Amino acid sequence: MHTSIRLASSAVAFMLLLGAPIAHGIESSYILEVEARGYTGADSDSARFDSNFAVSIKPEFKHSFNGGDTIFTFTSFGRWDNKDQARRHTDIRELNVVHVAGNWETLAGVSKVFWGVAESSHLVDVINQTDFLEGIDGEDKLGQPMLRLSRTFDQSALTLFALPGFRERKFLSRENPLALPFEVHNHPQYQSADGADHVDYALRFSGYRGIVDYGFSWFRGTSRDPIFNCDSWRVPFYAQIDQYGLDVQATSGAWLWKLEAIRREFRHHIDFCAQDFTAVVGGFEYSFYGMSDGLFDLGALAEYHHDSRGNRMAVAFQNDLFLGLRLGFNDAQSSEVLAGALIDLDDQTSSFRIEANRRAGKFLWADARISLEAQAFSNVAADNLSFSLRDSDFVRLSLALFF
Repeated sequence: MHTSIRLASSAVAFMLLLGAPIAHGIESSYILEVEARGYTGADSDSARFDSNFAVSIKPEFKHSFNGGDTIFTFTSFGRWDNKDQARRHTDIRELNVVHVAGNWETLAGVSKVFWGVAESSHLVDVINQTDFLEGIDGEDKLGQPMLRLSRTFDQSALTLFALPGFRERKFLSRENPLALPFEVHNHPQYQSADGADHVDYALRFSGYRGIVDYGFSWFRGTSRDPIFNCDSWRVPFYAQIDQYGLDVQATSGAWLWKLEAIRREFRHHIDFCAQDFTAVVGGFEYSFYGMSDGLFDLGALAEYHHDSRGNRMAVAFQNDLFLGLRLGFNDAQSSEVLAGALIDLDDQTSSFRIEANRRAGKFLWADARISLEAQAFSNVAADNLSFSLRDSDFVRLSLALFF
């Protein structure tokens, strides 16, 4: 990781030297968040804690120069947790320079890239490592050192990525109810002789045609998902892969149709727990607008997951159905609620999740937002990957201040 950060920092410095002097005006913003989490299903005899408290801060700074054609961004993140030492961590989410010249856009530094259209999982989103310390839903990502070159056309764009360096996944402490059921070894293994310094590459062609938005992607390099060796499976192993991805979204009136599909192939033979596979998630969201005299909008979601490996003990979404409801209130507080259930169609293992947030006006001279997150696990089969979470139901309440 040290090599990749040095490369990213050198690239940022080089691009800054190419531009005009940075403008004196600095755009800055800060997000301070406090959270409390309780684990309602925790066994009182368990060694794992049943509640925790945490504070995080996310400052962001931006400069623009060259008449606005060049933008420098620095976003960092830090969290302190009163019980889980693994969650006491910091990260550079973004440290980059973006330069636009005509139809060309260049980025150098640390950045985050999101690909995907589905609600319940993002199969094609392969560039950034998942920040598992922040949540088991996989939505939070670590910053990735990169060089990115993009060329826009009339209704599409072609983007090339060089990714000099790998971010290994970090895991929660054993005392956390959401942790893996075994202690993870601190020194991962890599299939590449270059280890974490392997340079990965990616290509994406995206655009729109009429009602359809699409993206075709290819990634070659170190898999962001660790494999745990079946013979000594406390040691994370990062394989070399080729991944081909497709994401499509079609909008037709109140209907929103979504599809993500990948083909992942391991570049070299691996003797344990790895096989080439195809995975698909697809579904729809239908919106009912202006319900109860315009009080709120209601969206109904359904998505189906399939994974060709079909192994419930190793694959989270091998034959699963997601059903959900999204409520968007047309109020000054921008209140939102998303509730859903993920059901394994083979063994009926189920997970229920709700996310809600709303603005809370001013607090300590800052704009405030209150968020609620809760998840429960039900009827978890012993041979399901979620079995270790069967007693890990939790409720999380947070207050975020935007300065």
